[in-house]
Parts: sequence; C-alpha cells; structure tokens
Amino acid sequence: MKTRLCLIALTLAAAFGAHAQDNNGTPPPDGQAMHGQRRPPDPQERAQKLAKHLDLNAQQQAQVATILQTQQQKMQALRSGGAKGPDRRDQARAIMEDGDRQLQSVLSDSQRQRYLALKERAIEKRQEKQGTPEPSKPMPDASH
Repeated sequence: MKTRLCLIALTLAAAFGAHAQDNNGTPPPDGQAMHGQRRPPDPQERAQKLAKHLDLNAQQQAQVATILQTQQQKMQALRSGGAKGPDRRDQARAIMEDGDRQLQSVLSDSQRQRYLALKERAIEKRQEKQGTPEPSKPMPDASH
C-alpha cells in the first residue's frame, strides 16, 4: 500500500509537471544543459493547476505552493547529495509521501476525493503511455 501511494504521488507529480515540461527547446535559465534530464515541474505552476482542478481558495493555494516548493527543494538536495540506489529511492519516496500527506491535510473532503481521482487518472495515463497494464485489472483475454 505504501509503495502504491508513493507511485501515485510520483505519477501525479510527473503528470502535473509534464505540461510544464514543454520548454520549446530553450535551455534552462542558468544556461547549463541538463544532459537528457527533464526540468523539475515548477511548484507554482503545479499549485495553480491544482487550484484550478480542485477549486482551492487563496489560502489553500498558498499552502499547496509552499508544500510543493519545500518538496522540490528536498528532492533537489537529495539529487545533489550523492545517495545512490535503493537508499536514494527510499528517501525520494519518503519525501513524496510526506508532501502528499501535507497536501491532503490542506484539502477539504470533497477536494481530497477529487485529488485522489486525479492521481488515479495520472497513474492510468502513465501506464497506458508505458504500455504497462494496471495491476488491479486483469489482462484482457486475447482468445476472444
């Protein structure tokens, strides 16, 4: 369950960030190429998208933006910290889960339900893109 929650959080982050990823071929602001890496999604853009999809009020949007900014800073520190392999993956998972818990604590019950639905759709979309079947649904029978 913990792994699925992390996967959901990571997928949502990627899904909301994917739209922000289109930089029309322009280099990162510091002028350094990222050598095949994607630019991290902008926390303000993600907060605005969540505000739109979840009907967040101004206070909620500010809280969400702060949570996403902190989460991004922690992930950047982890990337530059030198941790490798499973340890780094576990730390990243913990950062994402913590951010997700904080974010959900800001939402009302109805907003939380919409947020969870968005996360589920993001997972489905990512699995379709990767050609990976959903673990909770059986594979279609090809003999029909």
